[in-house]
Amino acid sequence: MTWLGEQLGRIADEMPEHDLAARAIAVHQRRRRNLVALAAAAVVVVTLVAVTAGVRALPAEPPVAASPPELSTVRIGLIPSVEAAPVYLALMEGYFQEEGLTVEPMMITGAAGAVPQAETGALDLAQTDYTTHFRAYELGRRDFLIVSSLHQAAPGSFAIVVHPESKIRTMADLKGKRVAIPNLMDRGELTVRAALKHAGLSRDDVKLVEVPYPQVAAAIDKGKIAAALLAEPFVTTFQDTGQVRVLENAIPREFENLHTAGIAATAEWVREHPRTLAAFQRALAKAQHLIASDPEQVRGVVPTYTRVERRQAAKVTFGSYPAEPDRGELQRLADLARAHGIIEQPADLGRLLGE
Repeated sequence: MTWLGEQLGRIADEMPEHDLAARAIAVHQRRRRNLVALAAAAVVVVTLVAVTAGVRALPAEPPVAASPPELSTVRIGLIPSVEAAPVYLALMEGYFQEEGLTVEPMMITGAAGAVPQAETGALDLAQTDYTTHFRAYELGRRDFLIVSSLHQAAPGSFAIVVHPESKIRTMADLKGKRVAIPNLMDRGELTVRAALKHAGLSRDDVKLVEVPYPQVAAAIDKGKIAAALLAEPFVTTFQDTGQVRVLENAIPREFENLHTAGIAATAEWVREHPRTLAAFQRALAKAQHLIASDPEQVRGVVPTYTRVERRQAAKVTFGSYPAEPDRGELQRLADLARAHGIIEQPADLGRLLGE
């Protein structure tokens, strides 16, 4: 624990427990604005201590024990794609353990399936594709906050695929066909709707069905679906094994670099576990910063939680892993969701971000 961390912990210790709960959302709001300032302050403190130590010894302050997280174990719902890499990297590097947390990943097929699990307490945190929570809020399920960012896509991170021997060559050829996405009315459907519109079709021109990413190749091979939206590493894996072919230029350019994944929690959970959330965020941010300095870390960790071989991981396309939600980018995603009929009203980003 650094001196700065000890001081921050002492401040938290001196705050009455009921105040912690009451101010949890305010803390979450300030944390997003102050992250850069705190990091800069830490650098200044370390530098000053180092310089002063060279001149004279300073009397050491008595150690202050930081309050532990309210929970020792955190259950998080994750989709087994490249988007979740920072969480698994934090596990592999021991960052959660350093924060006093045991993080238990639980596989989910999509963000929509995680919403009820978070509401019932089966999950503490859950991966979100943002679009799902825009829609959940519009439908009256407003007790959710976006608490961390995970992934920003790059060209090739997602693809629409068909059987290698299929006669389908463009999105226009999908008229009347069955097309798979992980969950209905999520960011996957948003992407497919936009691709269909770009090809002169609408959602009503195809039959959208739910198929989790790992099951897409088998569903295509058996003829249950004609095409599917896939995320990495499944795009690379199924191509490498000759099970799918990518429809070139199917996904519109405005979707190629979207912020595609974050972490969400209920507002009640945030209020009741402010130290747990802060510990999780610190550990996750360390992994994201590690990836920023060495992107190859992603290729090393992906085979540990998927069936991707290391030789295949070397070919996988992934984007970047921002530590903080970008309000402007989320607004762009919300505008696309509204333009393509996933949501009807403007998204209340302030409420979803806990501002």
